[in-house]
Amino acid sequence: MIRCGEYVLDDLTAVTVIPVADFDPGTAAWQLAPTIDAVLFNPYLGHAVTIGRQAASAGGALIPIRPFTGKAKDDESDSVAGRLHKVSVTCEVDDRDFAVWPILLAVERMQGHLLLTFRDGTRGFVQATDDTYVCTVERSGAKTTVQFRIENMMGIQLLV
Repeated sequence: MIRCGEYVLDDLTAVTVIPVADFDPGTAAWQLAPTIDAVLFNPYLGHAVTIGRQAASAGGALIPIRPFTGKAKDDESDSVAGRLHKVSVTCEVDDRDFAVWPILLAVERMQGHLLLTFRDGTRGFVQATDDTYVCTVERSGAKTTVQFRIENMMGIQLLV
């Protein structure tokens, strides 16, 4: 996958929310690289919440994702010095199990980095801070949508 200024990825199969307090991405030089060596990427996933098919860790929580509803978009703005990225991630979830709602509310209230998994096995990382993470959960009829919005200087960084 080639990194470009703006792209839409429609084959997102999982979104893992890693609490900001659980993972410090490291040095400034590492943060600005367009790709991250997977050997250097080892977040603590004990408190992570995964929207997908399987939990990221035994201690994490899992919310089922509806197939073919996951999308990620990385918009780059030229009007801000340093090229600010606006990352949007949306998906529909299966909320028939009542245990899902407390987890969704927790995801909406916590601040977290996003670990994205795509259908072809590619993984991406979106770094957030307490001030840049926004999550909204909307229910319209039988459809429940989760949307994440993060603004940062790196956009979606690919794990290689």
